[in-house]
Order: sequence, then structure tokens, then C-alpha cells
Amino acid sequence: MVLLDITPLSKPVAISEILILMIATTLIGWLIARWITNGRAQGLREQIAARETELDDCRSKRRRDSFADISNVAAPTRDNLKVIEGIGPKIEELLNKAGILTFGQLAQSDPVRIEDILRKNGSRYQIHDPASWAQQSALARDGKWEELKELQDKLDGGRTV
Repeated sequence: MVLLDITPLSKPVAISEILILMIATTLIGWLIARWITNGRAQGLREQIAARETELDDCRSKRRRDSFADISNVAAPTRDNLKVIEGIGPKIEELLNKAGILTFGQLAQSDPVRIEDILRKNGSRYQIHDPASWAQQSALARDGKWEELKELQDKLDGGRTV
């Protein structure tokens, strides 16, 4: 009978005491977890802010350097490379990004290099054939527009028919 008196469930108030202890323990655990995660989150926010500051510094330094380069060197004029049969606005943009801005530069470019530029930018550009682009560009560079027109009449999308 002594064991029955020790059992907490024998008292009518015992169940409510156990529930109160469980709720209090849960609340304390939740507060501790929140305190820990807030500390970690704050540390991560500080790291992100530091990295963003570094990134902004790098970007501003890059802009300063590029402006310094631009001010020292005269910008080359750009030719309308879309005049070349087989080159549209997107391909002209790709060529410009690769440093090919003029008919002269395109005329001196190796077709394999041009194919490489096209291949690196996706399958939709791989179907283009730059084999005649150097020849067309040389004619445009030299101002031989009639000869260029005759050559282009023989081409279909930059390819010889």
C-alpha cells in the first residue's frame, strides 16, 4: 500500500501537474532553440553583408578599371555585321562579345574560331555555317558592295547553294 501512495497518478492533481511540467519544458526548449537559431541567423546575415560589401567593391573597381581602359584607347567603330548573309542580330551580338566588331576583324577570323563561338552559345547557333563569312566580310571591308551582292545571291543563309 505504501507504493500506491508514492505513485503520482494516484492524486487527482497529478495529471495537471505533469501537463504543466511538460508545457513548461516545451516552452523552455522552444526558447532555447529560438535563441540558438537567431544567433546563427544573425551570424549568417553578417557574413552575407560582408560578402555584399566585397562584391560592391569589386564591381566598382572593375568599373573604374574598365573606364580607365576605355579612356586610354579609342573605341573601334562597329560595322553592321548583319549585312553578311547568315548573320542576324543574335549572332552579331555573339561576335561583338567575342571582340569581332568590324568587317576587317571578321575577314581575318578563322572560320573554326567562329564555329567555336557559335558552338559555345548553344545548339541553335550550331546550324550556321561561317565558311563564307570571311569572304563576304573582306568584300564589305573593301567597299565592293556589288561583288558582295553577287556572292550573296549565290548563297542561302550563308551557305553555297
